[in-house]
Parts: sequence; structure tokens; C-alpha cells
Amino acid sequence: MKYKMLLVLILALALTACGAGNTSNQPIPTVVLDSGAVNGSPTQSAPQTSSNNGDVAASGIVVPAQDAQLAFALAGNVEKVYVTEGASVQAGDLLAELDNDLVQIEVDQAQRAVRELTSPAAIAAAEQVVATAQTAFKDAKNKVDSYKYRRGDSETIDYYKAQLVLAQKALNRAQETYNQTHSFSSADPIRATATTNLYNAQKAYNTALANLNWFTDPPSENDVDLANANFDAASAVLQEAQWYVAELKGESIPAEATGAQLAQLQQARDNLKAAQAKLENTHLLAPFAGTITTLNIVAGEYVVPGQALIAISDVTNLLVTTTDLSERDIANVSIGQSVSVFVEALNVEITGQVLSISAVADTLGGDVVYKTTITLNELPEGIRAGMSVTVQYQ
Repeated sequence: MKYKMLLVLILALALTACGAGNTSNQPIPTVVLDSGAVNGSPTQSAPQTSSNNGDVAASGIVVPAQDAQLAFALAGNVEKVYVTEGASVQAGDLLAELDNDLVQIEVDQAQRAVRELTSPAAIAAAEQVVATAQTAFKDAKNKVDSYKYRRGDSETIDYYKAQLVLAQKALNRAQETYNQTHSFSSADPIRATATTNLYNAQKAYNTALANLNWFTDPPSENDVDLANANFDAASAVLQEAQWYVAELKGESIPAEATGAQLAQLQQARDNLKAAQAKLENTHLLAPFAGTITTLNIVAGEYVVPGQALIAISDVTNLLVTTTDLSERDIANVSIGQSVSVFVEALNVEITGQVLSISAVADTLGGDVVYKTTITLNELPEGIRAGMSVTVQYQ
């Protein structure tokens, strides 16, 4: 306490001495001592930082809720411009288009190709292919199955041996009878009967021999491999034909479906989609409702892909973005937090909420700052994009 009183006396004397030689009427400044002195020594005050008790503030600017720079994806000559600068448009409105006569021809050709491949005649032809493939598949399957059951047991083989003996005996007897009618006229009923009996006996003998050979002479490994390969090929052809018919009829097919005709149809459809997309790219459409703020395009002009031609902004829905919220204050700001926004040009204050906080920082004059976006609860008359504001976080 004595130290403080002594310090005040010294300062007062110093100020008095200075004032003696000063004829002006300047007021003497008041000296405030730090009451937080420790062990008799004064301490320096730390820099003031904002807190979450309403002291956090930042400068900002009114911005459109949405804005976009529009360009064509294709190069070409501008056929027509449908808007003027300052015009209001709705989402999807046609703003400008390129000369697209050649692109339209591509679309027409692609459409014809798809129609030909999916016509009733094409479907009927595909169904015929399926029927033919089914027959080939059945034959190939029977061949494979016959090889699987070609070996017979001893009783079966004895049976067919006996059948061959009987067939041989019948054939010999028919041959002898036929020989006895050698001198008869071919129109003679006896010779005709002998001829018929001989033919039938020979046929029965051939069948008996073939049956016996079937069970006693198994197929070679090459025969089996060939039969299996033919079966696999017939199965694949049938499956692909069935997939193609299903696709033509609009039925579902698996993602792994294959086939030359299926690939041809898919390629034709892809070509049509590509041509239609190219035609769409000759149109410049409004991505959202807004106002045309910049128009750098005229009919007849040649433009290149990516060249910014039209700017559109949603100036009926405005937001506020801050520009200098310090890194020292960002911890006291959260999404949904209430704020008050003072619009300097209008001298009005409105309320809002924090919509978003930038995930990364920026720098402003060497200071680290974060951008926040504010939604406004109301839009006062006369407010425009670009106006300066002060944001006070509640």
C-alpha cells in the first residue's frame, strides 16, 4: 500500500513539473494502476480476446445463395441466345444453344439403328435362333448321355449276342428263299415276298449288330471329348440366344449376360445415349432459378468448351459470409448458433443462424481467419448482394 501511494506521489510531481512549462489547457490524463500486482510489482494486461458471451464479431458480405458461371461442353457456333442481362429465369430454362443440325442427324441415325435391332421382325428372328439352338443342344446332350451309358453288363451283352445269332439265322433263311426265286419275274408275288423278307431280315441283322457293337465297343477318349465340347458350345449358344430374346422383350437378364447380338444391341443403345447427350450439350440451361448477372455471348459467335459465357445468381435468396473471423474466436462459434447482422448500407439489424463453418482456415493480412456462412431470418427491403455487414455471434 505504501508502495502504491509513493508511486502516485512521484507521478503527480512529474506531471506538475511538466505542466509548469506548458501554457496550453490540455487535460492531465488519469493514470490507472493495475490492481493485480503480485508481490508489490505491477503486471501487464493480456490482449483482450472475444468470448462466447456475445463479444465474438466479424465482418462479412451479403452473397447470393447460389451463383454459377455457365459454359458449353462442346465447341460450335451460337445459334441463338434466349436471355438478356438482368433477366429472371427458372431452373431448366433454355438460355442459349449451339447450331446442332449435324448432332441431330447423329441422334436420328442412332435411333434408327436401335429400332431395327428391336423391331418385331428382329424379335421373331431371335426366337427362331433360340429354337434352332434348342434342337442342337438336345442332340448334343443325347450324344453325351449315350457315351455315359454305352458299356453294358454281361447279361445285356449276352442278350444282344443272342439277338444277333437269331438275326443272322433269319437273314440266311431269307437269303436262301430269295435265291430260289432268282428266275422268277420281279412282278411275281413270290419273288416280291422273298425280296421284302430279305430286306427286313438284313435290316434286323444290322440293328442287332449295331446294338451289340454299341455295348461292346466303347467310344474313344477323343470321341467323348468332342461330344462334351459340342455340348458345351451348344449350351452357350442356347443361353446367349435366350438372353438376347429376353433383352429384346424387356425382360431382366443377369449382369454377366454375353453374346455378339446382345453386345451389338447394347452398343447401339450406348451410341444413342451418347448422341442424345451430345445434343443436350448444345443447350445451355439454367441450373437453378435466378437472375442473369453477366452475358458474354451473342448469336453467331464461335465458342469453345469451358468458356464462361453466362453468369447466373440466386439474388432472391441471400446469405452472409464472414471474412475476418479470427482463429481465436472460432472455438466459440458453432453451427446453428444465433447471430445478429448489422447491414451498414441500410443501417438495420437482422437476425440469423450459422449455417456452416469452413473446415480449413484462410489468411487475411497475416492473420488466420475462418469463413462462416449465415442464413438470414428476414431480408430487409433494399438489401443486395455485395453489401457489407457486421456479424455479432450470440
